[in-house]
Amino acid sequence: MPVAQTRTTPKLVIYGCGGHGKVVADIALTRGLSVEGFVDDKAPEGGRVLDLPILGGATWLEARRSNVRVALGIGENQARCRVYELCERLGIIPLTLIHPTAAVASSAQLGAGVVVMAQAVINPDARVANGAIINSGAIVEHDCEIGAFAHLSPNATLGGAVRIGAFAHLGLGASVLPGKAVGDEAVVGAGSVVLTDVPPRVVVVGVPARVKRQREDR
Repeated sequence: MPVAQTRTTPKLVIYGCGGHGKVVADIALTRGLSVEGFVDDKAPEGGRVLDLPILGGATWLEARRSNVRVALGIGENQARCRVYELCERLGIIPLTLIHPTAAVASSAQLGAGVVVMAQAVINPDARVANGAIINSGAIVEHDCEIGAFAHLSPNATLGGAVRIGAFAHLGLGASVLPGKAVGDEAVVGAGSVVLTDVPPRVVVVGVPARVKRQREDR
C-alpha cells in the first residue's frame, strides 16, 4: 500500500536584514506568520537579527526555491526590484504584507510583493503595483495609482487620483495635491508639497516643490 505524501508548508524568509527588513519581519510576526529567518547577500551567514538567523544569500534561496516564501525587506527601489526579479526567475511570487493596523479599502488593488506598514491608509479604488512600499502612516487617497517599486515614506500623503511613477520615492511627510503626477524615478524631498506635475528622474524639494536637479544614479 503506497505511503501518503504530506505537503510541507513553505517557509517564509525576509530578503534583506537591514532596518527596513526588520520592519517587514515585524509585520509578518505581528500577523502570526512563522518567519524562518533573513536572506541577505551582504550580511554574514550565521548572524542574527531580531533573534532570527541570517540564512545565507541568493544561492541559499535558489537551493530551496521549492519550499520558500519571500517577503521583500529592502527599502531601496532598484535593489528591491532586482530581488523581485530573482524571485520571479526562481518561480517564487513575493508575498504581499499588510500590517494589522493599516486600513486598506476592499476595492483597492495591491500587487505582489507590496508592503503596507503600520497605520497606513489606502482608500477605495487605489491601485498599488508590484513591489511598492506604503510606509508607516502614509495616506493613499481614492483612485491613486502607485507605480511598481515606488516608495512612499512615513507620513507621505497623496490626495485623490494622484499618479506616482515606477521607482519614484516620496520622502518623509511629503504631500501631493489631488490629481497631480510624480514621474518615474523622481524623488520628492521630505516635507515637500507637490502642486504641479513632477517630471521623471528629477529631485524636487520645498513648498511648493521645485526641481533641484536631475537624477544621475541608476
